[in-house]
Amino acid sequence: MSLSIVENPLKAAWTSKRCYIYAVLCLLAGTAVFVCAFIGMQDHSGIGAINQPVLDWIVKNRQPEITNMMKLITMTASPLILIVFTCVVAAIWALLNREIWRPVLLFGATGLAAATSIILKIVIGNGRPPIKDMIKPFETDYSFPSGHTIGTVVLLLVISYLVCSRRPTGFRLFICSSTTVLGIAIIASSRLYLGYHWVTDVVASVGLGLIILAIAIVIDRLVVRKFGD
Repeated sequence: MSLSIVENPLKAAWTSKRCYIYAVLCLLAGTAVFVCAFIGMQDHSGIGAINQPVLDWIVKNRQPEITNMMKLITMTASPLILIVFTCVVAAIWALLNREIWRPVLLFGATGLAAATSIILKIVIGNGRPPIKDMIKPFETDYSFPSGHTIGTVVLLLVISYLVCSRRPTGFRLFICSSTTVLGIAIIASSRLYLGYHWVTDVVASVGLGLIILAIAIVIDRLVVRKFGD
């Protein structure tokens, strides 16, 4: 066993071969999650069977203080704000680290998430929950998938991958994984709480986010193999 592996055993978990395996696992998991959500949305079965009960429970238990907090949270995760935020993060990253590839990949993945959400909404055309169950301002376009959620999922997952795959440490893995799970849960919950989406919408977005992460990992590994890290 080499000295470098002894000093940082986590780095062995991020070899190109293992990254491809992670990509395949993300692709399979993401596809399974999306398909389950899609079928549930169409047939009102499986996870789709809880769409209406969850919405009814939320509407019954809303509190003014929580409503104000959720409105603020969902506003900060709008697709437009996420794109602007990603541009700022990518620009700062490029300047501080004197590199261009990872910032470009991050921006591209976030842009792909936004485009995927817009296209699928139009193609699938699933309606949102009734306006009577929404908190103003009302959203009346299509519902499936959640653009706020998929944008957040992709942003957090790709940042975590790019940070942890280059210089992995236990602390970084813990912070990135904790932030990712918490961030996704908060944004998805805000969309459900405000009555803008069904459960199947946010679950589908998580699945799509995993698929886009898989694509980002494969592209990153191919570029790194050809041009270096």
